[in-house]
Amino acid sequence: MLNERLPMTTYFIRNYIEILKECGGMNIEKQMKIYTKRENKYVVRYDRTTPLWDVMKTLCGCKYFEPISYGELFTYTTDLYKQNLAPFKDLTYASKYCVQLKKKAESKEVNKNKCKFIPEHIFFADFECSTDGFHKAFNICYDSEDGSVSESIWGQNCATEFLERLPDKSLIYFHNLSYDINFILRHMTEVKGTPIIKGSRTMQITGLYKGRAIIIKDSYSVINKKLKLFPAMFNLQTGPKEVFPYNYYSSVLLANDNRTGVISEACKFIRDADTFMKKHRFHS
Repeated sequence: MLNERLPMTTYFIRNYIEILKECGGMNIEKQMKIYTKRENKYVVRYDRTTPLWDVMKTLCGCKYFEPISYGELFTYTTDLYKQNLAPFKDLTYASKYCVQLKKKAESKEVNKNKCKFIPEHIFFADFECSTDGFHKAFNICYDSEDGSVSESIWGQNCATEFLERLPDKSLIYFHNLSYDINFILRHMTEVKGTPIIKGSRTMQITGLYKGRAIIIKDSYSVINKKLKLFPAMFNLQTGPKEVFPYNYYSSVLLANDNRTGVISEACKFIRDADTFMKKHRFHS
């Protein structure tokens, strides 16, 4: 595959901006065949081709590629582009993801121990996101298995704050991980082993965050029902899910750090406000 020859020259890649300015009227196929410049004129050779590997190497040398982390790489195999998520603006990355001349090989046993461990802490978590425009996480709620921890983190940095609070050897369950993983995976230091991905569904990922081992699993693969059905299914006295409509928490509202919903304002997003009030038994 890397030896496949493409109908372009490396000269075209290196001088793309200049060629575009001076030969804007020339069709792109002809521009791609320019291989040199003589007497202030570009020379075209229609028989010129370049191996794919040389094209990629030249593009990299001209800084047409931007580095991404290993975690971001696996994000692209999930539902990232099926959701209207915010683009990555923070282009900082760990130095370990740069090309290194030589790296001391890590023993298989050490690497294996990092990939496999018995979880000592179990949490259940869920992100809340604004859905107008780009999807942005503004809150994450999480509980420990034994009920000793029940916390809520607000703000645009809620994902990193959540990771900071996790102890070593933690197992975290998200319901429909394929969506939630988009907000957390990019912040992980490293992904270990092979993520379990079936189609577009992310089922399990093991990784590290600042030296702490983390396993993230999808509870939807165990109970393939929506969260709002859980209270009735398990006779839980938690009240209904989605009391406030999703589109109520807009990016404009959250920009003012409004965390507590206002019933009168939420009713503007409901078709039948009377039924909404009766269903949830609100009292003024």
